[in-house]
Amino acid sequence: MTTHERSDASDDAVELDAPLVAQLPTFELFFKTFGFKRMHGSVWGLLVIAEEPLSNKQVAATLGISQGSTSTCLNELSEWGAIHSHFDPARRCNLHAPVGNTLSIVATVFRRREQVVMGKLRQSTEQTLAYVRERYGDRDPRVLTLRSILSSCEIAEAIMQLVFTSVERALGDSSSLLSRALGAAVKVGMAVPARALARSREQTAILAGGEEEEADAQG
Repeated sequence: MTTHERSDASDDAVELDAPLVAQLPTFELFFKTFGFKRMHGSVWGLLVIAEEPLSNKQVAATLGISQGSTSTCLNELSEWGAIHSHFDPARRCNLHAPVGNTLSIVATVFRRREQVVMGKLRQSTEQTLAYVRERYGDRDPRVLTLRSILSSCEIAEAIMQLVFTSVERALGDSSSLLSRALGAAVKVGMAVPARALARSREQTAILAGGEEEEADAQG
């Protein structure tokens, strides 16, 4: 990266209060727990603590990562329903903001993983069952076990699909108990960074005032 490029990158970086930046590792851990990379958590966390939607350049410059990696990460977060993006005609770029509904994110992750994992298990079981029946016949004791596994896979898929569908519908209904509970939780959660932001600004003002008094005394 040239000196000019580094200068441009620093210009795009977003200034954030230290108490808010200190929360990024928690967001990283949250996403890593569900199988994502820490970068996904860093990017999503940055969008959460930022005052406004950010561009790809701003995210990359603030976190000190390449724009290519940032773009890939943003696309993946969008695919998983963790962020939403819109094109800003004035800035001629896409701006990205976080989806605050973490329950929806987790549900999406679980649903897609469940489909992949259960699909592979079902396919493997079907192949095993076909082999055993062809080679050893229907009376082989393994046939009953394999059929039971197939049935349990179908039941598990049906139950999980019902749960995820119910959660999504409840979240989409503002009058549902789940939606109201989540809304209350979000309001409480938003109060925490707001208080941190206020404390940070108060500390900054106090430090600035102290420096001015010291300068006056020396003068």
